[in-house]
Amino acid sequence: MERISVQDHRTVYEQMCKDYLNLKLLAQNACPDREHLERCKNSVREEVHSCRKLCRVTEFDHLVLLLEQRNLLSLLKPDLIERFELALDAKDVSCALKSYRSMLSSHYAAIRRFHLEDLRHRDRRTLLEKEVEKIKLHETNDTLMPSAVNTKRDKYLQQRDKVYSLLQLEIGKSWKPFGRFLNVPPAVLEEIEDRNRQDLKTRIYEVLHWAEKQFADDTLDQFFVVLLKALENTRRKDLKRKIESMLQE
Repeated sequence: MERISVQDHRTVYEQMCKDYLNLKLLAQNACPDREHLERCKNSVREEVHSCRKLCRVTEFDHLVLLLEQRNLLSLLKPDLIERFELALDAKDVSCALKSYRSMLSSHYAAIRRFHLEDLRHRDRRTLLEKEVEKIKLHETNDTLMPSAVNTKRDKYLQQRDKVYSLLQLEIGKSWKPFGRFLNVPPAVLEEIEDRNRQDLKTRIYEVLHWAEKQFADDTLDQFFVVLLKALENTRRKDLKRKIESMLQE
């Protein structure tokens, strides 16, 4: 039996990343208006189990993002896309999903390994892993000074628009490496680029918005730490210093 090399498996995995993005784009294209979006939202209402969050969804890509944040939809878990296909009666999505499932089934172990390695590399944890971490760190968190944490968070919220504007002007063509250091998955970066090919500032804004949304409102101080580290890793310590200065005003 011919042995498949690690590089071959990596190639398959990278193709699966592209196919997963294509699946989502096909479903998005089949959802042209609010009526179709409501059908999609209703099809996953039981899984999301949050009327408040679903009511806030006004775009199809926001719905996909919500499902991914809750670990209900991913490269390894494409099944909810079938709900969209049924709700939208999109035959092209059905065909693409059938092919995707076949490839995923044939190479599941290798694809899963590379996928998990990418998640670990970008520290992009599932909700379950985050909950476990919260439990483990409960005693440590109890020792923090709440007023100090809240002050840091509040200062960031006060200066957020200025921070975003500064980064939109200054990050430039380094937006994608910057996004990776913010733990934005490759598939999301590709989607953002596809949506905004002629608008660099919007790309940078969406990267920041996506990364920030991974943190609850009461943990935005942690996002601020990640943001500064991403600037440092992108060799933009000048911007790091400017933002630190903003929060001291």
